[in-house]
Amino acid sequence: MKLCSEFLFNGLKSLGFKVEVDELDNVYGEKEFDGDEDPFLVNSHFDTVQSTPRWTRNPLKASLEDDRLYGLGASDDKGAVASILHVLDKLKDCRFRKLEVLFSNYEDNSTMVGGETWRGTPYFLSHHKLESKSGINVEGTVKDARLAVSIGCGGRVGFTVTTLGKEAHSSDPRQGHNAIYDMMKVIDALRQLPPARMTLEGQEAYTELNVSKIQGGIAMNIVPGECTITCERRVLPNENWDTVKGKVDETLGKVKDVNFKTSYMNPQKSYLVDKTHPAVTLAKVSVQRTLGYTPELRVESGRTDSTYLNEAGIKTAIMGPGETAHIADEYINIKRLEEFSRVLYQMLSKTG
Repeated sequence: MKLCSEFLFNGLKSLGFKVEVDELDNVYGEKEFDGDEDPFLVNSHFDTVQSTPRWTRNPLKASLEDDRLYGLGASDDKGAVASILHVLDKLKDCRFRKLEVLFSNYEDNSTMVGGETWRGTPYFLSHHKLESKSGINVEGTVKDARLAVSIGCGGRVGFTVTTLGKEAHSSDPRQGHNAIYDMMKVIDALRQLPPARMTLEGQEAYTELNVSKIQGGIAMNIVPGECTITCERRVLPNENWDTVKGKVDETLGKVKDVNFKTSYMNPQKSYLVDKTHPAVTLAKVSVQRTLGYTPELRVESGRTDSTYLNEAGIKTAIMGPGETAHIADEYINIKRLEEFSRVLYQMLSKTG
């Protein structure tokens, strides 16, 4: 990531931005213009997830096939970063008196600093006070070959459940109590939790509880004395975090004849920006004027860095050229990349 950070630092500096890089390799630049409108933030992240053996192409080498550019992070979110740099290079006049640009590291991952676990954007915001009160979080929102505008993100209830059995040698398992078998009862109960839905202008956000990790046992010839699952339940903006947690507790309370303990992680809260907010209106109008259609408004059930920006008082529209993320053979459609670049230019330019 340090090489990416250095590349972005040099790129912004060459465009006349005052640039700095922090301890997590977040890259921040600011530049004043002669525009009349208040400062505006452009944010995207440049880290990505690891590749998997399911890739059929070299994930670390970009390959163009027809309209698709394949490569690790092409859609989430390096295509967005390339688009931003391209537009800033073209931008001669700006509607805003100042542009603040934040290329975040550790959006898909986290790291330890000073004994604490951090993601890039909240770490940066804990050390900086930005002037912008609105902006755009450039994340993939393409659906059916069209750009959409997202105005909110879901939060998350994360927790672990550990079943407590009794270890014994497998030569006589009657002397023990299998914690993995008990965990099957817990998982069966959790799967009964109903999904959540939220509809915004005809577009549905959907989420349900996910059992994402399971660990148990110490050896093949030992009856497992413990088993732990890690779970998450996304929380949509039309839900209450405490209510969702209460439903999980109620469901777990119905599991009989199982000794277990539950531990909750710090919650991530959902948010929703008013659809009439100037940042949302600017995104919609820019798509209309550039591409000739009205983008759909929707809510993301997942999280983007806009969550942290919103907590810092920066209301953002979420829009970007990506369509696939965290999958084998990730790609970005170069037509969508070109279209989004024109839309972003329309958003930032004084003359459009």
